[in-house]
Amino acid sequence: MKTLSKTIAGSYPMIAVIFFAIFMWSCGGGQNKVQKEQLKEAKETTIQNLNKYKNDIEERINYVEGQIEEASDDIKDELEESHAALKEQQELLEAELKNVQDASIENWNDIVAQASQSLTQARSKMNEVSKNVRELLESEEE
Repeated sequence: MKTLSKTIAGSYPMIAVIFFAIFMWSCGGGQNKVQKEQLKEAKETTIQNLNKYKNDIEERINYVEGQIEEASDDIKDELEESHAALKEQQELLEAELKNVQDASIENWNDIVAQASQSLTQARSKMNEVSKNVRELLESEEE
């Protein structure tokens, strides 16, 4: 039968591995906390950017709504189409806001790429619609 000292001596490498694993696990928890804090900061910045453009779209929607009320029947339908296009972009940004808020560390890069693409699309469409509205209103004044 083995003596206690021989058993402990034989188990020493296993005990060392267990302590090392516990140490590494506890250090990893700190890294995870840092990652979560960085994710939180990145989310806040991204949400601010998306909200900025969402608010800009809302202002343009309100402007177009006012123009629809005052517009002649000739351009009213086209203004309503522009209004619908702006609403669609607003809904797109709202969906991206929700995705950003729900994002995790694992899917953050994909979510940011999608949000960036949606933001580019929304800005492009918003500028296109604004240009069309301006042209419609200028042609009505003539």
